[in-house]
Amino acid sequence: MTRLWRILRRIVRWTFLGALAGLVAMLVAVYGFPYDTSRLDPGTGGPLVVVDKNGNILRALPAADGRREAWVRLDDIPAPVLLAVLLSEDERFYRHPGVDAAGLLRAGWLNLRSGRVGYGGSTITMQLVRMVHSAGESRSVWNKIKEAVLALRLERALSKRDILEQYLNRAYYANGAYGIEAAAQTYFGKPAAALSVGEATLLAVVPRAPTAYDPVRHLDAALRRREHVFGQLADAGLLAPDEIARAQAEPVAPALHPPPFRAPHFVDWVVAQLPPEVRARGGVVRTTLDLGLQEALEHRVADHIDALSRKNLDQGGVVVLDTQTGAVRAMVGSAGFFDVGGQLNIATRRRHPGSALKPFVYALAIEGGDNPASIAYDILDVPSEYRAAKATQPEHGPVRYREALAGSYNLAAVHVLEKVGVEKLVTVLRAAGLGVEGAPADYGLRMALGSVRVRLVDLAAAYGFLARSGRVTRPRSTLEVVACGGAAWRPPEAGEIQLFSPATSYLVMDMLADAAARHPVFGRELPLDDIGFDVAAKTGTSRGFSDTVAVAVTRELTVAAWAGNFDGTPTQGLVAMKSAAPLVRAGMMIAADGRELTLPERPGGLVDADVCALSGLRPTASCPHLKHELFPVGRVPATPCDWHRSGGRVMYPKAAARWARRRGFQIPSPKDIFPAVSDGWDAHRLTI
Repeated sequence: MTRLWRILRRIVRWTFLGALAGLVAMLVAVYGFPYDTSRLDPGTGGPLVVVDKNGNILRALPAADGRREAWVRLDDIPAPVLLAVLLSEDERFYRHPGVDAAGLLRAGWLNLRSGRVGYGGSTITMQLVRMVHSAGESRSVWNKIKEAVLALRLERALSKRDILEQYLNRAYYANGAYGIEAAAQTYFGKPAAALSVGEATLLAVVPRAPTAYDPVRHLDAALRRREHVFGQLADAGLLAPDEIARAQAEPVAPALHPPPFRAPHFVDWVVAQLPPEVRARGGVVRTTLDLGLQEALEHRVADHIDALSRKNLDQGGVVVLDTQTGAVRAMVGSAGFFDVGGQLNIATRRRHPGSALKPFVYALAIEGGDNPASIAYDILDVPSEYRAAKATQPEHGPVRYREALAGSYNLAAVHVLEKVGVEKLVTVLRAAGLGVEGAPADYGLRMALGSVRVRLVDLAAAYGFLARSGRVTRPRSTLEVVACGGAAWRPPEAGEIQLFSPATSYLVMDMLADAAARHPVFGRELPLDDIGFDVAAKTGTSRGFSDTVAVAVTRELTVAAWAGNFDGTPTQGLVAMKSAAPLVRAGMMIAADGRELTLPERPGGLVDADVCALSGLRPTASCPHLKHELFPVGRVPATPCDWHRSGGRVMYPKAAARWARRRGFQIPSPKDIFPAVSDGWDAHRLTI
């Protein structure tokens, strides 16, 4: 008996010592270490919600914990949600220190009585700890102890209000909805702050058993649980009977509302530009996009490409920029994002721009001392290093810059580029943000015809020099990223580059806005002529008709479009005026929204003067046709026209001799003096 008593005393003693050691260890674990609240910072690791300039949600990218919606403050959550959650999940929430001993004992008794582990006794604080620290892990005894310790620490670090706010923003509401805001958007298509009492109390019961109380698949079960919560609310006097009656009578029809997936190419581009640390932090990304304009252009691009599909045209894209700021108002990267290959964003891909680079060539020439009346030789024989494919190019003879640029004469552009130099053009294009790859020698004079590859969005921004007194700014997509904590990240200012002088830029703009100068080549019924206001416009068609580009500029807006085939296969002879220009027209008209857009006012330093329409020189009595032209001060041609001679004869410069012979003109002297041409030919010559 004495031996048995000694054994019992030993057991009691060691049990007491073990319990005491466990208690000490628990106290040390709880009070000896602080809780690291950085993991609960709502401004860290949250979802990234991308919105347009008016706050419309474009897309919500999930956080590491699965949340797709922005964090909502406790004050913005309807009171019925808070009351229902507290009664359903943890009615002693405000009376326990993070672990509810009575709740654990009750859960243990219920588990013993039912013969299964169906009751956990976890408090809201313990559930929050599980969401943050052990989501997906088994609900073992060890994990329960760990959750209890962390819950006790957490209660010392945060207030009850903060804990409840954390819980409601992280709880799982089934169907991929994490947090009450995501649940409200997923099931009712509205923010949590706009939930009715009936909707709010229904959602409040879901986290208790997300699968069993799924509002879409098991609405009856969720409503029965809600009735139980209504009873608790009534017994506690937290909701008036008439309010409960109205909520019960209110029809609720939860349905899955797919998360917004708007302007997909633009959103992908925006997110890709964010620094990794900003993306990881999460927050609301305020962008420059106009969602209404974006969606209208998406439909217009799809319809246009469908209408021209018989011409083997498969794809198109449009970008709309605010000319003054470079802000991207719309970006359509393909005719259909979910079509085969539609995920490719043509607005940010490098493609051949064709003749769309010619304005930069002529601007360089004018900046170097030429003027819109200067002569370019659209002739095969003009000495140059450019020989490839020359024989296939049509000739137009000596032409003034205005007609050469507006009519997009290829040989003339090559001649002008040879004068200014490929190196200068590469330097200017890089300064304009076009990111020309390789060395000038890799392209040669073919650059005048678009041999370099550029991005459509960069080309649109570079064209801004036409309406911004020669200044260029980079395209902007993001205004700021605001984290939940209020900290805002803003992209660095891109700054401006003075590409050309105001006078040069205005003259090139005026040449591109001269509809009469482009009519002889493109005809009179052009997509960009009857918009209702003047625009400076240029098109470009690459060799083989696989890439077509059009750009139009006003002081307010710049619109650029591409049409073609992503794989580079040619269309059936579609030029840019037929394929890309109609998209630019649509972009201008939709974005203008009834406004009459404008071109820049004429700057100082320009004067008017008449010149000979054929030679671009100071007219004489022998010149049959005159042209009124603009010139920088000091550059009005002073040399009298020596092309027109008495008797109606015309003497062309030596560089045009072979061209003249091919045209059938007879040479009256060894000095390349040619006979007068007919009035009919002369008139035609003046309008090319």
